[in-house]
Amino acid sequence: MNDPGSCLWTLRREDREVSCVVRLMPYGIEVDIAYDGSPVVTRTFETGEEALAWAEKTRNDRRRRGWQ
Repeated sequence: MNDPGSCLWTLRREDREVSCVVRLMPYGIEVDIAYDGSPVVTRTFETGEEALAWAEKTRNDRRRRGWQ
């Protein structure tokens, strides 16, 4: 399985960009948080609902910190 992933959201602040990419893996749903294209956090979830909830919480946390 070679899922390139789908970008759920992208936020910017000053000259930086943070994005959230989700992909289907044989062992579950993988979510990457990438700064300027480089993944810094990867989490794996059993269900899509768990993955999407975590991605949304992460986006809201970033927005509270000034990312738009």
